[in-house]
Amino acid sequence: MMLYLFKFVACSALLLLLYRVVLEKEKMLRFNRFYLIFSLVFSALVPLFSFEITMSNAERITTVIERTQNVYPIREEIPAPGAATITAQEKIEIKHLIWGIYGLVSLGLLLRFTKNIGALWYQIRSHSTVKKEQLHFVLVSQPTVPYSFGRYVFVNQDDFEKNKIEPEILLHEQAHIQQRHSWDVVFMELLLVVAWWNPVLWIYRKAMTLNHEFLADDWVIHQIQSVSSYQYLLLNKVCQSNGIVLTSSFNYLITKKRLKMMHKITSLPKKYAIQGAVVLLCTSLIAVFGEVSFAQQTPPSTLKSPKSEASATEEGVSAELVKEYQQLMNKYIKKGVGKDGKEWSTIHQPTETDRARMEVIFRAMSKEQQLQQELAMNPPLKPFARITPTEKEFESYKNPQVYGVWIDDKKVPNSALNNYKASDFSQVFISKLYKNAQATIGYKYKYQLDLMTTAHYEKHRAEWLADKRYRLGPNFEKFRKENEAKKK
Repeated sequence: MMLYLFKFVACSALLLLLYRVVLEKEKMLRFNRFYLIFSLVFSALVPLFSFEITMSNAERITTVIERTQNVYPIREEIPAPGAATITAQEKIEIKHLIWGIYGLVSLGLLLRFTKNIGALWYQIRSHSTVKKEQLHFVLVSQPTVPYSFGRYVFVNQDDFEKNKIEPEILLHEQAHIQQRHSWDVVFMELLLVVAWWNPVLWIYRKAMTLNHEFLADDWVIHQIQSVSSYQYLLLNKVCQSNGIVLTSSFNYLITKKRLKMMHKITSLPKKYAIQGAVVLLCTSLIAVFGEVSFAQQTPPSTLKSPKSEASATEEGVSAELVKEYQQLMNKYIKKGVGKDGKEWSTIHQPTETDRARMEVIFRAMSKEQQLQQELAMNPPLKPFARITPTEKEFESYKNPQVYGVWIDDKKVPNSALNNYKASDFSQVFISKLYKNAQATIGYKYKYQLDLMTTAHYEKHRAEWLADKRYRLGPNFEKFRKENEAKKK
């Protein structure tokens, strides 16, 4: 999820940067309108794109061996009993807090949008409407600069009846209506309700509003054929405002840019060149932000995967592949020295790509090569045997001062055991909490009790048996050989 959000923000920011640096300064108004809407939709969808690249053997040998959906964590440590559960609960609480904040802000923005729509609807219902020359005028009593939304133009009643409203202003609002700029506004507002956390969208909204003004101005100029008189009229209106945020309005900064755009000319070859560059950029962004997978044409000749039942091969692998295995292995060994001067090390589980690669190399090694490695790729362990507590043991679990209870990986109060019988469970795991772990939970109990119901155990066991992947861990065979040599 976090990766998708990052890609959405990054892609939309890059496309907006292109617009602000290049497109906004060129007179390609209709293309720019399409670009702004397209770039938002594109940025939201491109992280979901998935495509496959076929690679030759030489390219393939150092890349992904296999891709699966069920990947192991990048790191795997065994913390003090009880501490991991507390951390998990804290993460869940933080997750709920984040979703709560997101929901409140989205609700606030939705209410604001609804309020603005309601204000416009109230204006329409509470004032007289007049249809004149394809326009629907809403005659409001308060002084206002004409503005439009949907198919309505909101004007001051006294100005309208006395014909004080300049024809150019009405043509400007007619352009907004006929080109359906309100649709873009509604789309942008609803998108902000869902994705307000993307700061780039707020800049998009301003760019979209400005583009609407450019388009309406261009419409007016083609109708009246007098740029200077229209510019003079805009300067007279610049200090007035209608006060409703969803409608088109005048302000100084926007008007200044509008005046500059009226004299701008972009040649046809330049338009085509810019538009072609935009297409190439978007194509490139699909490769950058999309999900890429790799497929090989034929199995690599430099390394053959052993059969699933084999744990080693007689011929072994080359020195280069042994070195590659060791380099990958060292990425996931963390070493240090404690306060007591003793050395310590922690094994982190590799990413799925590295794990798959290490498994293939290790299983293709000879026995001698495997025994030389500090860590081994160990085959899957057998699932835990079925354990059902006795009735006496089950009753003792209900003491909250002795046991903290988890059922099917969920923390529950000890009283929840009253809803079960001892025979309902097929796995029991008890771990003693040491002082540091007890201090973390406030010395509430001494043992952590993990229970699995029969259904959960059977599901867990089936998943365990279905997972045939090897895991990085201690080289037990090497230790056994070394201990046998010491005894001799």
